[in-house]
Amino acid sequence: MSAQTVETFAGLGLFLVGLSLLSDAVRTLAARRVRLVLSRLGQMPASGILTGSMLGAVTQSSSAATYVCIGLLNSRAIGFRAALTISAWSGVGTSLLVFLASIDLRFAALFAISLVALLYLASLQKSGFGRPTSALLLAIGVTLLGLAMLKESGHALEHNPWVQEFFIFSSESWVYGFLIGLSVTLVMQSSSTVSILAVAMSAANLIPLVDAIVLVCGSNLGSGLSVALSASHLKGQARHLAVWQAMVKGLGSLAVLPPTLAIAAGGGFDTAVAGLSVPISIAITFLLLNAIGAALAGIFQTPLMGLLHRVAPFDPDAQQYEPAHIIDESAEDPETGLMLAWKEQSRLIGLLPKTLAPLRPGGEDDPLQFSNAERRELGIGLAQRVTSFVSEVVSRHPNNPDLGGLLLVQRCNSHIEPLLQALHDFVDELSALRGVTARESSTSEAMTESLHLLLTLAADQAGGESDLGEMLREMTSDRSEVMNRFRNEIAVQSAGSGANRESMFVAATLFERIVWLIGQVSNDLAGIGRETGSTED
Repeated sequence: MSAQTVETFAGLGLFLVGLSLLSDAVRTLAARRVRLVLSRLGQMPASGILTGSMLGAVTQSSSAATYVCIGLLNSRAIGFRAALTISAWSGVGTSLLVFLASIDLRFAALFAISLVALLYLASLQKSGFGRPTSALLLAIGVTLLGLAMLKESGHALEHNPWVQEFFIFSSESWVYGFLIGLSVTLVMQSSSTVSILAVAMSAANLIPLVDAIVLVCGSNLGSGLSVALSASHLKGQARHLAVWQAMVKGLGSLAVLPPTLAIAAGGGFDTAVAGLSVPISIAITFLLLNAIGAALAGIFQTPLMGLLHRVAPFDPDAQQYEPAHIIDESAEDPETGLMLAWKEQSRLIGLLPKTLAPLRPGGEDDPLQFSNAERRELGIGLAQRVTSFVSEVVSRHPNNPDLGGLLLVQRCNSHIEPLLQALHDFVDELSALRGVTARESSTSEAMTESLHLLLTLAADQAGGESDLGEMLREMTSDRSEVMNRFRNEIAVQSAGSGANRESMFVAATLFERIVWLIGQVSNDLAGIGRETGSTED
């Protein structure tokens, strides 16, 4: 293997490592500010194009941009329509890296790395500002140096027999080139990376410009499919946003590829790109793919939304028990993780009063028509999802200042899971009563309505009414007198069947446990509010 070939693959390695470092550095240095700016811009009229382009320029990844949009959507910082627009136009910003590949980058790369050296010489790399700054400059330098090495050494591959055979095969039909671009992007998770490789290969005369553009079109569609596949575990609007990204990319490829092939078949391709260098031609193609796809998606948004609901359907009732705020990617930032975990937990607490619907008058009209077992499984599943998410955030950032709040959320969840279990057991016991007497009916109704009141107050406290915390603590602190009354009433219900008395006694025991757990949840909510400074108790 020649030295030039080694340099080519070394450049590719530096470029890929640099992209990863750049993503981490940007997330550390500016993630919070970027989210704040994006959420504000996303709420302004006609700002989706600017916001999406800025997001793409910062992340340099359609996948990352889509997940940022999902995070903003889940935290209610932007609406669904705004998220669609921002996500669609994020691809335009990712074209910046492809344009950079068309200029001389070595000096810029060495300059960025020189600044890192100065920070180290001045012992500033460990300071509060110096650490993220040096990481960002190093990531920029490594990325640009890798690009420069790719451009300078790409000609070495021109004489490699294996490479020659590969590209001879791909040039036999545009379909091969399109599928190669799509497949490589699915593996590398970045259409801009494949486009930059197309720049290097075309500049080195490894493939004609037309074939390079076909490769870029395939990589564009592959980028959208990659987002949709990586988000296959998501539900509801988050899943729709990921599939939407694939639709946008597909529209761009469908709009650009046929005219390109038609012009090339007619022999007018050289005239169409006259005066433009190969790198600039590919960079413009990449930009057009994303801009045209986003524009067409905006024009045909209504029919595309109908298709979206058919491609990725979801049950709106069951969706209430799917995570609406937390996503795995937000675990990278503890502050965001704390905010989203708390929102998810508050939403789950807001669903608790519904567990008693089968026992209350009008419960048959409850819009969530699930059995008690199904509702139990859905509720506990959501609670466990919150627990696992918080554990992931804590394990990634064990020394973060937000650790206290995260541990309080975890403690609250350790009370919510048994509370859910006890509530559903309570419903099972009272639902099993047969031939109840008036006294049994009165006792079961009193317990049910008492619990419903406490759960409603807890839901209101979780929703932001912190002044209810003291009231809940007083109502749940000592229930011995009430419990004795319930037990005495059950004991004297001699007219009831033995099975009924047993169910009533079990229900009374569960009632006492549920009341205690509601008190613990209320205390936890107050602690979370104090820790985050968002409520006053």
